[in-house]
Amino acid sequence: MYEAFNAQPKNIGEMLGRNESARIVVPEFQRGYSWEKKHVEAFWSDVTEFQKQSETRGGPEKYFLGPIVFRSESKEKIFLLDGQQRLATATILFAALRDTARGLGIQAAQDFARDIHRDYIIKEDTGEYALELGDTDKLYFRETVQKDPPTTKVPGLRSHRNIHRAQQILKASVQSKIASLNPTAALNELKALERVLRRDLIMAAIPVESERDAFLIFETLNDRGLRLSVPDLLLNYLMRVAQPETDRSEIREMWSGMLEKLGKRDISRFLRHMWVSRYGDLKSKDLFTALKNRIEDSKISSLEFTRVCASDCEKYVNLVDVDEEHIGSDAAPYVRRLVRQLDFQSSLPLLLSSYALLSRDDFIQVVKWILVFVTRYSIISNLDMSGLESIFFGLAREIRKRMEDPEAKKGCMAYIKDTLRNNSPSDEQIKTAVENLLLSPDEAKYVVARLATKMQTSTREVAIDEANLEHIFPKKPSEEWQNRDAMEPFLWHLGNLTMLGRRLNEAAANKGYVQFKREYYANASELVMAQEVAKGYKEWNVNSILHRAKVLAPFVAEIWNFDNPSCV
Repeated sequence: MYEAFNAQPKNIGEMLGRNESARIVVPEFQRGYSWEKKHVEAFWSDVTEFQKQSETRGGPEKYFLGPIVFRSESKEKIFLLDGQQRLATATILFAALRDTARGLGIQAAQDFARDIHRDYIIKEDTGEYALELGDTDKLYFRETVQKDPPTTKVPGLRSHRNIHRAQQILKASVQSKIASLNPTAALNELKALERVLRRDLIMAAIPVESERDAFLIFETLNDRGLRLSVPDLLLNYLMRVAQPETDRSEIREMWSGMLEKLGKRDISRFLRHMWVSRYGDLKSKDLFTALKNRIEDSKISSLEFTRVCASDCEKYVNLVDVDEEHIGSDAAPYVRRLVRQLDFQSSLPLLLSSYALLSRDDFIQVVKWILVFVTRYSIISNLDMSGLESIFFGLAREIRKRMEDPEAKKGCMAYIKDTLRNNSPSDEQIKTAVENLLLSPDEAKYVVARLATKMQTSTREVAIDEANLEHIFPKKPSEEWQNRDAMEPFLWHLGNLTMLGRRLNEAAANKGYVQFKREYYANASELVMAQEVAKGYKEWNVNSILHRAKVLAPFVAEIWNFDNPSCV
């Protein structure tokens, strides 16, 4: 372990170049190439910005890219335990310089391309590549990046898509940099870029004697402020404590599967929601420390914990994707309104516990209760979100606790309903709040569509498109609206909102209320909600808006009702 503190500065040319006889190999358990557009663009910006600064008098001579951690296997092979993303991206940029030079059409450029390939991409004496990625990316990276000339393959895995995107970004950036230059000047610019990449980008190379030492290094770096992400720290920890060590390949496989399922979603958010769903609020501890302590205190193995994560991840993705095949077409509309339309992410731990442990019918009932609660508590009454989260997080944990106990299990649904009802504003509080209710656009689409559906008679039932929200006093009022200044603050007030069909909504435009009422509400709209505006109000002003909100208040209390939430 002492050797791990003997860090040496190395440039990229020293690590990948022909003077280093050993190939750099990424262990099979490491994650695939994960840099996304923002990371690749930042890398390119670092290279070109340093190049510009270094050419000025007194400019910097070197640019520090960060640490890498490695273990020497033999004279022929070095295992790269941390630093894959940077070295893989550097290789992609070397390949972009090579391929761009090939297209310049002069012999000197052909020679330059040959030298890059020979010196930094392939080991000429063995024919093997200087950098070998892990099992999931090795062949794709070799064929589409390292091979000269590269071949075209459809990127299947997420990591392959990241590699393909990095190629596109870096190749386009290189070509843009030389676009206005003649072939000779363009070649000189490519050589300047190669020189910076090869010589001036420095990393602190930290040698370790074992992978376990590497995992300790990662945690030490994190403790000292060189922050690693929670998923990386957790995976490193799971690998380090894996017993037997043969479990590592299965852990890595399941972890890669989770990343594939999550796609572009943040795995840190999933891990946090999973934690809250199982163990309640984090309070003062950071997520990694909480996860690590839980694993150690419960004496659960790395493999078993990873299986728990993978199982919860599958259910979590079903919820956030609103996957009707898995959560059911009867539950999907309510989950979609909660998670997608209203974007109540804080409900996901509670949804996860409910979906994982309750029957499908009970799960649907709980989702409806959650919609009732968030509408009454947050949308209508605008109460503190931290209070809502505490209620949801506590319920998520309590569901798991009760479902493990045969006796407590019997009263679980009643407990959920009572907890939400007892923490919800009363009907009188709701009716009072409605009188002053200003809604966001997404809240307005949901609330007004539910109200319009409730008010629609059974004999004239029509499909109500939540997208067709209408402001009675419009967003861009015409000159016919003589009270514009007084009305403007009430644009998103519940009393000023209704639903119209799409054709009517577009045609109604910004007309004054008298013509608007005569042409659209009274004569054309199929919706009871719109018709009642025309019947009930001869003119439209602030008093009309406030009065209509009072008229709607009983409907609000009736729809978002724990005893009969069928209309949410």
